[in-house]
Amino acid sequence: MQTENNEKPLLGADNNALVALLAVNLVVYVILGLIKVVYYLESLPLEQYAAQIFQPLTLTEKWISSPWSLLTYNWVHDGFWILLGNMIWLSIFSNTLQVKGANKHIFPIYFYGGILGAISYIIVGSNQALLGAGVSVTAIVTASIALIPNYKLLPNVAGGIPVWILGIVFLLIQGYGLVDANMATDIAIICGGIAGFVYVMLLKRGKDLGKWMHQLLHLLNNSLAPKN
Repeated sequence: MQTENNEKPLLGADNNALVALLAVNLVVYVILGLIKVVYYLESLPLEQYAAQIFQPLTLTEKWISSPWSLLTYNWVHDGFWILLGNMIWLSIFSNTLQVKGANKHIFPIYFYGGILGAISYIIVGSNQALLGAGVSVTAIVTASIALIPNYKLLPNVAGGIPVWILGIVFLLIQGYGLVDANMATDIAIICGGIAGFVYVMLLKRGKDLGKWMHQLLHLLNNSLAPKN
């Protein structure tokens, strides 16, 4: 696997993809929460908030009227504990990718997992909304298992826990949660996981699906840099 920088980025580094993903998810949650408070203080019905603000950001069977929801649904959470759980798993497995020098691939994996999950959800069809980072986090998990399965977390605890074991624990928890979910959500989660696995398999063969994102980011950075 080829990477531009094999060193794990510092916590506060501008290029730390994990911190960026955590920040965006948290900021979106806080902003939506503040908007909800405004509706409440203005004595507006919360159903109106849901219809005007929240639902258009989630992926539903009426996605054609809000096509941006294909890109926004996996940044929107409807509960703090769901958000916290997703962010904990995201942190654990994204950190593993960073250890392997794959920091720049974290966002592309998150992106492709979310997109493939959204497409599969639309194809299957459902009258229940798809939201939350679960689909993209599953992509990160399977990517970590595919890339560095034997890397051990918490090495001081009983010799460490291999990534593949913790990944199986995550997948079992996901599977249990999917028992009561609709088929479209189940398939979206599965497709998200497939996206992460395929991304890494192609990367090992020299095919970087995130290359265009890296080039676009580089172009944007150069265009925004101060001119002498």
